Amino acid sequence: MAATVHSLGRRGPLVVTKQQLAAELGRSVRWIELRVNEGMPVESNTDRHGRRLFDLNQVRAWLDAGRPKATAAIERMALVEQQLEQLAARVQRLERERAR
Repeated sequence: MAATVHSLGRRGPLVVTKQQLAAELGRSVRWIELRVNEGMPVESNTDRHGRRLFDLNQVRAWLDAGRPKATAAIERMALVEQQLEQLAARVQRLERERAR
C-alpha cells in the first residue's frame, strides 16, 4: 500500500534548531555560534529540550543584508579608554560639587 503525503502549508515562520540551521546553510554548528555572537537573530523562546531556535527567514535576511563586521580589538580598546576618560571627568565634577 502506498502512502500519499499532502502538504498543508505553513503557518508562521519556519523555526529550526542550531543543528538544522547549520545543515540548511551548509555551515558548521560552530559557524552558527560565531554568527550569533555577531548578532544573528535568535528566537526568544527555546524548544522543549532547551535548545535555541532560529527563524530561518530572519536569519537569511540578516545574512543577505550583510551582517555587521566585528570591530578590531584596538578599536574596542580605544572606545573603552574614551568611556573611562568620560567617567573620570564625571567623577571629578561630582567630587567638586560635593566639596562645596
